[in-house]
Amino acid sequence: MSNKYETDQMLQKSIETNSKLSKHIESLWEEIGEKQNTLYELKGEIYDLKSDNKELIEKMKQYIQKDKATDKAQFQKDWLEHFNPRKTDN
Repeated sequence: MSNKYETDQMLQKSIETNSKLSKHIESLWEEIGEKQNTLYELKGEIYDLKSDNKELIEKMKQYIQKDKATDKAQFQKDWLEHFNPRKTDN
C-alpha cells in the first residue's frame, strides 16, 4: 500500500493532468467555434454564387433565344433575296 506522500503526489499529478486537459478541451471548442463561423460564411457565399449563377443562366437563355430569332429572321431575309428577289422586305 502506498503511503500518504505517494497518494498526495498521485493526486497532484491527476489535478495537473486534468487542468491541462481542460485547457486543451477549451481551446478545441474555441477552434470548433471558429470553424463553424467560417463554414457559415462559406455557405452564405455559396448561396450568393448560386443565385448569381442562376441569374446568369437566365440571361444567357434570353440572349440565346434572341440570337436564334435574329438568326432565323436573317436566314429568311437572305433566302428571300436569293430565291425570290421581288419579295424582299426591308
